[in-house]
Amino acid sequence: MNNIQYPYYALKLWIDSFIFLLIFSGMIILFLLADNQPLGIIAALILLTITGRHFRKTTKNLYRNLKKRPALELTEGYLFDHINNIKIYWHNIDKLGIITIKGNTYVNFVLRDKTEYSKQLDGFLSKILFKLPDPEELSTKIEISLVKGRNEDIYNSIYKFREAKKLYNF
Repeated sequence: MNNIQYPYYALKLWIDSFIFLLIFSGMIILFLLADNQPLGIIAALILLTITGRHFRKTTKNLYRNLKKRPALELTEGYLFDHINNIKIYWHNIDKLGIITIKGNTYVNFVLRDKTEYSKQLDGFLSKILFKLPDPEELSTKIEISLVKGRNEDIYNSIYKFREAKKLYNF
């Protein structure tokens, strides 16, 4: 199978990013300009700490979209989610499905080995939360509503790619 690349769904990406950047940048500026200092500075730093990783991820995705780079890439060895900067190896996927949460569509992956996945996660809190005891099946998800194309078609491509890998590798 050849590699498949999916571009960003630019309209949704830019609208979501604009709303996020406007709200949180506005809140940080309001906290910094508040009369109750140094409480405002402390609140701004806390908010910046909480949203900093998401802010970097948002600006990286906007830059990738401007440079016409793919959001999602299916290769012979793995699925690369450029939105979250994560590789999910085909051999590590036990099951997959499609879910919708608050109007956003995701491909849900049940992984065989969570340590292979958790090594790629950014941020201390993400790594800790992913290593906590979990139910029988550990899953992760990729938001495909930020990827250009019909969600069902994208899911079917991922499913077919994974099934082809399953036939050849297992």
